[in-house]
Amino acid sequence: MKYKLIIFDMDGLMFDTEIMYYNSWFEVSHKYDFNFNEDLRKRLTGKNEESVRDELFKILNSKEKVLNLREDLESLRENYFKTYTNSLKKEGLEDLLYYARENNIKCALASSSDREKIDFLLEKEKIRDFFNYIISGEDVEKSKPDPEIFIKAKENFDLLDKEALILEDSYNGYLACKKSNMDYLIIHDSSFDKYFEADREAKNLREVIDYLK
Repeated sequence: MKYKLIIFDMDGLMFDTEIMYYNSWFEVSHKYDFNFNEDLRKRLTGKNEESVRDELFKILNSKEKVLNLREDLESLRENYFKTYTNSLKKEGLEDLLYYARENNIKCALASSSDREKIDFLLEKEKIRDFFNYIISGEDVEKSKPDPEIFIKAKENFDLLDKEALILEDSYNGYLACKKSNMDYLIIHDSSFDKYFEADREAKNLREVIDYLK
């Protein structure tokens, strides 16, 4: 087996959460008098909280407004997470996780989301035990497209670059993958139109199993 580690992104890759994040922006953007659009979504996707706030400050020019907006967004999203009933797992996720376990491939989760949200979703979707290591956006200094989060995840296992495979969906994540010196596959988020071309792609997580064999 070539790979000893799979590094997973979370939102949009493992869970169908990005469409909810996207819709929640429209619910608050009018209150803060700015236009949320596809271009802004693409810039923000994959970034950690600090980097998102930096981008918003360029638009709102007020730290207070940025903080208030983020609080309003989090309130909307927390309510959604508390009340959703259907599983958010992406196609093939469980198949891939079981395949990795059966073939002694370690799994790490490297997400720009905060740790509380990561833990909540993993527990609610009942897949926490599949992951040997978790790193959040709070655990790194630099956000994607910097590869720091992927490099730290790999270093936790003391492996060579060639022994790890990164799975991502966002453009910022793709840029981070390319800078990481590790192999990667991009699985575009099916909730949105494909907005960039990657040189290594898979249709869904189940297809990654064939790539691993």
